[in-house]
Order: sequence, then C-alpha cells, then structure tokens
Amino acid sequence: MSLFYNLESTWLSLKHHAFRSLLAMLGVVLGVAAVVGMLAVSEGARVESIERIRRQGVDNIILHSEEPQANATGGENIYYYGITSEDIAHFKTALDNVKKVVPVVGLRQTIYANGRPTDVVLVGADPEFLNISRSENADPRGRWISELDGVTASQVCSVGVDAARQLFGLDDPLGKTVSVYGATFEVVGLLNNPLHSKLAGKYDINNMVYVEYDTLLSIFNRDALKVEADYVYIQVQDLDYLKNTADRIRTYLAGTHELPDYTISVPYELLLAEQATQRVFAVVMGSIAAISLLVGGIGIMNIMLANIYERTKEIGTLRALGAQRRTILTQFLFEAVTLTGLGGVLGVGIGFLIALLIKHTADMPTIVTPGSVIVALTVSIMTGIIFGTHPAWKAANLSPIEALRR
Repeated sequence: MSLFYNLESTWLSLKHHAFRSLLAMLGVVLGVAAVVGMLAVSEGARVESIERIRRQGVDNIILHSEEPQANATGGENIYYYGITSEDIAHFKTALDNVKKVVPVVGLRQTIYANGRPTDVVLVGADPEFLNISRSENADPRGRWISELDGVTASQVCSVGVDAARQLFGLDDPLGKTVSVYGATFEVVGLLNNPLHSKLAGKYDINNMVYVEYDTLLSIFNRDALKVEADYVYIQVQDLDYLKNTADRIRTYLAGTHELPDYTISVPYELLLAEQATQRVFAVVMGSIAAISLLVGGIGIMNIMLANIYERTKEIGTLRALGAQRRTILTQFLFEAVTLTGLGGVLGVGIGFLIALLIKHTADMPTIVTPGSVIVALTVSIMTGIIFGTHPAWKAANLSPIEALRR
C-alpha cells in the first residue's frame, strides 16, 4: 500500500480515538520534555562551571597563601605566613616549564577616596597580571602599571572599572588620588576584565585598585601585609607537562614550609574533573528521563493492541482481499511511529518551555542544544518502532478466516 494510504489510515485511527491517542502520547510527551529539560539544565551547568574554571586560565597554576590556625606544637598563632619571595624566585629559575610567575599581594586596609572609606581592595600586582588575567587597559588616555613604576617606587595605580565607579562615581578617575594607610596613589589608568573574572575565583578583578607589586612591598611593612604574596599565578609553557610542573611545586613547598600555609589550585585539573562529573550527571539525568519514555512506550503498545482488537474485522477483510502480511505490519507500525513522533515534537516544545521557566525562575543557566533535540526525537521514534513492532506483528499474523469470524 502507498504512503498516502498509510497516512490516511493513521489519521482516521487517531481521529476516531483522539482522546485515547492523546493519553497514549502523554507518556512520550512527558518523557521527551524531561529529556530536553534535564539535558538543558545539565548543559547550562556544565558550560557555566567550565567557563568559570577557564577564566582562571587552564595554563595556570595558582598558589594561595593560607593563614594557619596555630602552631601544631606550641599552640601559638603564626604571624607571618604563606608564599615567600624565596619561593617566587625559585619558581622563576628552577622550573623549566614555567613561562611567567605573577605574584599578587593585597593590603588589608581601607581605601579612601574624596575623604570617604570604601570597600575596594588595594593590591600589588606584577605588570604581567594584565595579560595573565585576560584583562585590558580600558582608557586609551591612561596606562597599566609597569616595571619602571616598581624600580622608581612611583606611587601610581590603575583602577578596575567597577572600583572606579565606587571611588569616584561619574567623575573622570584619571589624575585623581586614593589614600590608604598613610600613602597616596595617583590614578594613571583603568583596567577592564571583559570576562568579569575573579582573582583566583574569589575576588572581582574589576573591583580592585592595582599598584606595582614591588612598590607596594617597599612602601608598606610586613606588619601591614602579613604575607609577601596572597596569590601567585604560575603560567606554564606546555600543557602536556603541566601536571609534572604542579607536582614539582607541591614537592618543593612541602619541603620548605613546615606548616600548610598555602593551597595549590590547578584549573586544568579542575576542568578535567568537572567535565567527567558533568558527563556522569548528564547520563544520570538522561537515564531518569528515559524511564518516562519507557512508560510512554508501554502506553503506545497498549493502545496499539487495543486498536488491533477493535479492527480485527478490518484486518481480516484486507487479508481476504489479498493484502500481504508486510502491508499490515507496515500500516500498524506507521501508526505507532506517528504517535510517538507527534509526542516527540510536542515534548521538545514543552522541554524548551521548561528550560526557559527554570532559567527565569530559578536563575539557573539552561542551554538546549541541537544534539539533545535530535536525541530526544530519535528516541521517541525508536520507542514507536520498538513498542509498536509486537502489536503490528500480531496484526499481520492474524488468520483472515479467524479475523472475519470474530
């Protein structure tokens, strides 16, 4: 029989049992919607977490000075701690896979602008911090801090674009000054981080005031700083040897620091771990959604068996008129696939709505990928083929005489 006949027969069958067909499709609709919605949530979470890690630089190793709670033997608090200048010098000279070593130290004092205190942080940063943080000079009239500023101990600073708004409002920040702990710094430039990254994933890079690293160390004593470097970015040349470089750094610090006054973060390792976790998460969520499709498939099989029972005389007549078993099989299988296909299309639409609803109500990123739509539609059609084959085969094997007798 022709495709037109199969379409007409399917349409008449669905029209005759519209409500029952809708209930049969419901399981497929909900299953596909769950697949699309859950995969959208999974993909959104994956992209967000991976992007957050990428912003730290997958070619970086980040060291963080951590204040130890107390001396393990005497119970006395440690006054000075963390990564030292000797450690930084060792990383620059002894590690052959190191491209850049960029220390950053923060001053734990309040910054004043126009005589009022703010919650902006003053940090001393190596001039290479601009590149390693993927930032840029936001105002062509100004400049970023330079090594010459460190050599001459110039009391100049570059201000993050968000920090500039806090400090000076709508006024032009270039040429203005900020005061902190008895020192005054002139603003010579603006920094902008287009990715809105955070320093070591914690502090907004656009909301800080930057002074050349050596200048900050020369102006303020150790009592004000407590550490010589809060963070040290170590950029490697070859990612293939990143793990080896990280292991060498761990071994060196373990041998030179009596107390665990530091932590090591390797964004590349975090990226690989996050990707593996997200893959497992996607499989679990997809498996849960697939259960709904299984239930929907059982519903499809149920209605197809009911159709065969009600249309036994029709099947017998077709067989008596010379219709082959293959023709009957194709007709009923076509009906099953049509049911699940329509259910899949409706489910994809509802899945889109679920993803949008989650995005706007729960403030969670969701991404509906073409792959998830293709997978959902393919699975829905396969559900029709798998669960429609048995009823179709049963209809095709009915004896014409027994069918007409019923």
